[in-house]
Amino acid sequence: MSKRLYSLITLVAILLLILTSCAPGAGPTPAPAATPASVQPSSPLPAAKPASQEETAWAAIVEAAKKEGKVTLYSYNFTGEIGQALTQAFKEKYGITADIITGRGTEFVERVKTEKRMGRLVADMTDGAAAHGKIMKKEGLTAGIAGELPSLREKDTWVADIFSMDPQDKHLIAFNLSIYTPYVNTQLVKPGEEPKTWKDLLDSKWKGKMVMTDTITSAGPYQVVVPLLREKVIDETFLKNLYKQDLRFSVSDPEGGSILARGERSLSIRGIDRTYGRIIVEGAPIRAIELTDGTVLILGIVAAFNGGPHPNATKVFINWFLSNEGQTVYGKAATVASIRKDVPNFLPKAAQIPLTRPILLTDDDTDKATKLYQERWLDKLWGR
Repeated sequence: MSKRLYSLITLVAILLLILTSCAPGAGPTPAPAATPASVQPSSPLPAAKPASQEETAWAAIVEAAKKEGKVTLYSYNFTGEIGQALTQAFKEKYGITADIITGRGTEFVERVKTEKRMGRLVADMTDGAAAHGKIMKKEGLTAGIAGELPSLREKDTWVADIFSMDPQDKHLIAFNLSIYTPYVNTQLVKPGEEPKTWKDLLDSKWKGKMVMTDTITSAGPYQVVVPLLREKVIDETFLKNLYKQDLRFSVSDPEGGSILARGERSLSIRGIDRTYGRIIVEGAPIRAIELTDGTVLILGIVAAFNGGPHPNATKVFINWFLSNEGQTVYGKAATVASIRKDVPNFLPKAAQIPLTRPILLTDDDTDKATKLYQERWLDKLWGR
């Protein structure tokens, strides 16, 4: 072999060796990394809790409500900014429109009766006074939906019995708590000079200085008088002597608050927290006082109509409205105390009282108050 050929063979061998060493996967196989002793195999995730029959049923109602897309209310309470706050919050949560038509309870009673006769209900639900709700129920206009609403299954949540206006059928569901107590003008009545009990209203120093909602134009005074009579806080003699105190009568609760705020009277006998609270927020020099022998609480109600056009959206709205979220939206917009224990009291401080002895207007009280108002019992007692 020639020297040149030998050198060529050697060069080729070196090139082959270099190419082999650079090929992918060449070289020693690395040993597998040791698993640290502290690392344990991961545990399997716990199985999701299956939905209950009630939860499944409610989910189906919500989906059906979204398809309906709307609920219509005949409302006495959800006016102005209150209604706007509720409809906006409800739409944001469920995508369902709430159409609120405002008016007076007596008007709605007749309207729904007419719609029922014609076979075409416009609204799905209503809110307002229990007396009007009871008339609607008697006419077969309301429906029982309480058993389907998750909010009503919550325990130890309510300040008062939300079915006290309709304990058997539960068509009428309480949604707010109105506190009826005297208010004084703080520029005319100094701290410590306020009456402490109902009988203190008969003191001669209050003669010609008190205003009260007119018993001719409103059944409201009867709703305070009847439970106080039932609990023997007052009697007929008290009422006769109260009239002798030269009472001034106002056509409505707001007018009574205005009379007090202007200083035309020093004390309003039947102040209502949500009405007088707004007057306080506007700067009126008035505040609530507590008569320690009894403060009357009256519940407003909501009810679904029997045969309303959007039955599922109605259930979803009422359930949401009674929830913590809905009651917080309502309480803040209306500046009221809530019927739920877990919602803040949005009343201004000057309208808040301790409620030493709360007396709840019952279903029977409502019937009796309505009957006495129709008979004008108080006016006859007073010789008006």
